[in-house]
Order: sequence, then C-alpha cells, then structure tokens
Amino acid sequence: PDNRWTGPWSSKSDPLVRNGLSGYCSAMNSHLTRRNLLITGVAAGGVTTLGGTVAWLGPPALGLEKLSSAEVDIVEAVAAVLFPPGYFPAAGGDGRTAPEVDRLLTEMVDPSTVKPFRYLLRALEWGTFVSRGVRFTELNPETAKEVVDVWASENPFPRRMAFTSVQALLGLAFFRRPEVAKAIGWRAGCLG
Repeated sequence: PDNRWTGPWSSKSDPLVRNGLSGYCSAMNSHLTRRNLLITGVAAGGVTTLGGTVAWLGPPALGLEKLSSAEVDIVEAVAAVLFPPGYFPAAGGDGRTAPEVDRLLTEMVDPSTVKPFRYLLRALEWGTFVSRGVRFTELNPETAKEVVDVWASENPFPRRMAFTSVQALLGLAFFRRPEVAKAIGWRAGCLG
C-alpha cells in the first residue's frame, strides 16, 4: 500500500485516503451526478462573475474615508447582531457604528490591513449569498445571528480568526460610545 498520505493530517480510516473520490463522496453524503455537477458549475460561474464586482471595493461613502456605502451596510448589519437592543443604552445597527469603524480604519489601523478588512466584510456579505441565496445584509435577524455564530465558531480556524478581527474592530467602535462606556464603567486615561 501507498503510505505517502499518512501522518497527523490524515489516517488510514479517512475515506478520502482509503477510497479516493468515491470514498470522499460517500463520506460527504453526496453523489457525483450530472445535476450536482451542473449546479456546481453554475455556482462557480456566478461566483466568478460576482468576483469582478466583489473585487472592486468602491469609493468611500459620503463623509467617510475608507468604507464604501455597501460596507457601511455590512458593518451596521453585523453590529445589529453583535450588540442587540436591551443590553446597552444603545444598540448596534443604528447607523453610528460604521462611521466610528471608518475613523478607526483611517486613524488607528495599519494602512496595509484596511483592504483585507474590507474584503472580510465582503466575504461575510457574499458568503451567505452562496450558502443561503441572499446577501448577509438581507437576512432576517435570526438567520443573521446564526451566520455570525457560524463565523465565530471554532472551525475552520481561518474563518474564526477573520471574524474575530471584524468583531474586535466593531467592538472597539461600539464600546467607545460615551453612553456605552459609561454604562459598562469604562474610563479612559491614566489618572482614573
């Protein structure tokens, strides 16, 4: 037997290793059919077509320096999930989180990380289009929370780390609001 594929990343019990593609299809409970192949092809074509649109980040929204109007909508939709009404004196998604995120991106974040952050927002927005047929900003609140929970889950690690970055910047923007900072007892400055 060929032992090239053994190691910590795979095992003899892995159907992909043991049986090749047929084992993979069985393990994934899917079948390589003409219909599945056509659906996959159409989806890949759609993603490729959207890629030209998604790749272009667009100009900043009116009054902002970094975020486009589409990204403002994404930030506010994510903020509405992360900071729902009833926990703080203000709620996310009220239109005040995105301008502060834009200010942080402009003044505090390393310029080399601004574009990747914006692409993360786009990945969140269009990822649900692929999986649910609608963009993140069009989801109802319950479904949007499910998506955020999936992005924040432990696996896969790169997705979780990407979402942690988004969550950290939105959290910093939200918790800097005077009414929120006062409600949680946070004080800035060394003299307290």
